[in-house]
Amino acid sequence: MRCGAHQQVLFAADGQPAQLDTMFPAGRLLQWFGAARVAMANGTPGVAIGACVTCHAPLVLSSRDPIALPCPHCSEPVTGTAGDVLVDQWPEPWTKVEGGGIELEYRLALLDDATGLSAGCAACGVPTPAADPSSRCPRCGAATWAVRASGNRVQLGVRVNGTRGGRPFNAIVPIVQAEHMLRSDAAIGTSAQSGRTLLGLTGVGCAIAASIPIALVIVGVVVALVKC
Repeated sequence: MRCGAHQQVLFAADGQPAQLDTMFPAGRLLQWFGAARVAMANGTPGVAIGACVTCHAPLVLSSRDPIALPCPHCSEPVTGTAGDVLVDQWPEPWTKVEGGGIELEYRLALLDDATGLSAGCAACGVPTPAADPSSRCPRCGAATWAVRASGNRVQLGVRVNGTRGGRPFNAIVPIVQAEHMLRSDAAIGTSAQSGRTLLGLTGVGCAIAASIPIALVIVGVVVALVKC
């Protein structure tokens, strides 16, 4: 989606990409969030099947693309659309943010209209009721629901689970809101970790500084004993 490079993607027997490690650092997940936001706003979320080895952007197929994967047992091809045959990887990438009273997991999620769950407009964050027959945002005009070949409507959002300030925090938020939250939380976590590292180094420095006078006293006592 970014650099235009072409590459092969290996699939496991269950239709899942075999080489995609879905635990991302925060910066890389933000890159996926950005790509997912654009794809959702255009009404073409497709099926993300892996990450580009060149620029790490998502590799995305249309959910309607024809696919044929050989069965690992009898070698007969399993055929259908990408949305039916492949395990959708858009909801899999995730990251964990810790520090400064925060312990949260951010995970891209595919929401089905039939479940009654909705995140909101991926582009501007306006609420999008699951029962609303419209598939366009009333504020910015972006697509809010995409229709799959099966006829069901799907939407990309972000699940945020964990604790904030020692209290449980569980929410499904629009992608654009999740981007702002993750940037802020990642900065807080990084600052807290840096503070702990600095405190540890300061403690070591203080311990060294405190040990110097003690060492000098010991040396003085030894010298005095030698002279005696």
